Amino acid sequence: MDIQTYQIQFDQIDFAVNDTEVYRNCQNPYKFHPDGCPNYDNNWSCPPNSPTVSDTRTTLKTYTYFWLLIMEYPIPKNKIKFIQKWKTQKGFARITKNLNDFLSYLQSNHREWKIYYCSQCELCKEKNYSGCTCSNAPCRYPDKIRISPEAAGIQVFDTLLKLGNSIEIEPTSKLLRIGICATDEKVDFTNEIKKYRLYQSILHKFNDL
Repeated sequence: MDIQTYQIQFDQIDFAVNDTEVYRNCQNPYKFHPDGCPNYDNNWSCPPNSPTVSDTRTTLKTYTYFWLLIMEYPIPKNKIKFIQKWKTQKGFARITKNLNDFLSYLQSNHREWKIYYCSQCELCKEKNYSGCTCSNAPCRYPDKIRISPEAAGIQVFDTLLKLGNSIEIEPTSKLLRIGICATDEKVDFTNEIKKYRLYQSILHKFNDL
């Protein structure tokens, strides 16, 4: 599964009208979630705890270059519905992890870049905690928290549509995971991906020792 990168301009980024719209998007029911997103007010990276639309605009305006980073997963076809659902969920989890791992690698090597991840923050789980401390205690990693574009008020689907890309609101052919990167320098993502693959290869060799 390849990582696709698309350079965009600041004025091509579609923002929510206000924070109320962001909160409403989170609380609207969708497939398998009749009560809206389960992460709403249950994760420090998600609304209403995430940056406001105004703060996101202000932050991004300080950067010069912007990229969408996308991973796709073709929805498998299977006559047995539960097998298709299982394969789809497994594939979706895999591209989520793969893209977030790459974004985390970029962030660790380029602290000055602004990275928006493709899902809610799960850093605590990666550190073997049971979950986020939201509503019970302060964030364990406030300087490393991973914010998604949607949580920060960026309308990812509308941005893609504005760029002329076709999007399935109820996917039937492919699933997408999308992150955003903002920098003050031109970035050769082909080279960044090559370095990341090499880094992964070295890690795997150490793990096999």
